[in-house]
Amino acid sequence: MIRVLWAVAAAGVGLAAGCTSRSTAAALDDERKGALEEIGQTLKGLADEGRKPPSKPADLNSIEPLLPTAGAKIRSGDIVYVWGAGYASGGTQLVAWEKVVPESGGYVLQQDGTVKNVSPGEFQSAAKAKAGP
Repeated sequence: MIRVLWAVAAAGVGLAAGCTSRSTAAALDDERKGALEEIGQTLKGLADEGRKPPSKPADLNSIEPLLPTAGAKIRSGDIVYVWGAGYASGGTQLVAWEKVVPESGGYVLQQDGTVKNVSPGEFQSAAKAKAGP
């Protein structure tokens, strides 16, 4: 009887550990995707206000409060942003992506604010936005 209880307890711990690692992985995935969504929302907001998107790293200073997660990731190079690329309704060109996307795949941001998970091959064939002024 005691062996059965230990087996059940061990199985429960194993299941809980599995759920924890899946929850952690999902949270990290949400954070990665969320940083790009943050950029998309900021670019749309700038367009709605008639303001230009950042065209160089120094331009981040004025909008960085709008990018609490993504700003640091752009500065560190974890997210590649096409400087000067802005929001375009219905636009499918890529304006930002995770640094690892060309080699490993991952999340990308389209001009219309859509965030997609793409493979390296999909990334290579996707149209990228041109750097602005």
